[in-house]
Amino acid sequence: MNYNQIGEVTATFQTSGTVNVGDLVAMAENSTVETAAANDEVIGVCVSKNGSYVGVQLKGGTTLACSDSTLTVGYHQLKAASGNSIALATEGAYHLVVSVDTGVKTAMVIL
Repeated sequence: MNYNQIGEVTATFQTSGTVNVGDLVAMAENSTVETAAANDEVIGVCVSKNGSYVGVQLKGGTTLACSDSTLTVGYHQLKAASGNSIALATEGAYHLVVSVDTGVKTAMVIL
């Protein structure tokens, strides 16, 4: 089953630093995002880029790299981890994890 792009909502933001398509992003300042660093709260995924502006998927299904072998399906608080991946967090927004593939280290998440 594939839940990618179900209920997708995207918004345009200015960038602070270099943000590339596929990067997890976090808020940097007013209306501005940056590539999420380890332990940042992830607000979405960069899905397009035009100069210093990026399209960020804020809601909907997406497959993300997952560096946390303890992640399971269900609602979880998630954070950015090293290598542009996600991991369990102890604070922040809850996201629905619908599948985890420990072999390829990915998780399908509904943001």
